[in-house]
Amino acid sequence: MRQMYLVLACLSVTAQASEIDNLIDASQNIRDVFKYGIKTIAGAESYASQGQIAPEGIVDQGLLDKAKQDAYNAAVLAVQQQTYTYDPNASQYFADEASSAMDVVSEAIDIYVDAAQVLIEVATVNEMAQDAANANDERQAMALQEYIGANDVTLEDAEVDAYNDAYTAVHEATAVAAAYMAVANDETLLEQADEMAYDLRVTYQEAASVFFDHATQSVWISFDGGQTIQGLNLDDYYVSVEDVLIESAEQPFFYTSPEGGCWFAADPEACYANGD
Repeated sequence: MRQMYLVLACLSVTAQASEIDNLIDASQNIRDVFKYGIKTIAGAESYASQGQIAPEGIVDQGLLDKAKQDAYNAAVLAVQQQTYTYDPNASQYFADEASSAMDVVSEAIDIYVDAAQVLIEVATVNEMAQDAANANDERQAMALQEYIGANDVTLEDAEVDAYNDAYTAVHEATAVAAAYMAVANDETLLEQADEMAYDLRVTYQEAASVFFDHATQSVWISFDGGQTIQGLNLDDYYVSVEDVLIESAEQPFFYTSPEGGCWFAADPEACYANGD
């Protein structure tokens, strides 16, 4: 359907220009007569109150003739019978929205990484505690004790709140980005989006707002500031928690993290290279 919009739009450009131009010319000819008539009436009325008489032939140019009538009616009919169309351009709109949403994801992850520094300390304490538990003497326990004394490793309420907020924000941002990306890469959804706009005679440049709603599993678009909204359902694009966890294994954000298996290795780079 989107391709049909584009093809029809291209094919109709020349015909549209010709028929619209003809209608402009034919209707303008009648308006010229109309304008002349209004002006002569206005002037004649004014002169009448002054006792001045307009010439007898003044009406000749203000009368509509059959040629102008027929030309106008023919031009109206030609426009009426033509097929006009346009491209609402959902494709570019959702590509742009997806790109912007991924920028928001990057920003949210940066904030998460900052908030997660306190949990990196927890992971470090955990690793040192494991080393101490497995050691033959208490030197590792002494090292752990010294590390705790020299570093701020306890968790404050504000730090926990900041971490939880940042973590939640990342998932909210990724859901929005995924939704827009799903639409941008799905020809069927783009066709639906174009049809919604086409029915309202708007383009996506005129979109007032767009948002993703988990509850309805849909992207919603408004062209009038929210009084009415149009929905695109994305229930086919949901994955499970298990899917997400499996996907994470090959992602640098996980395997280069303190929980990826190499962070605390003697040679992390070698560990990454070996896939350990």
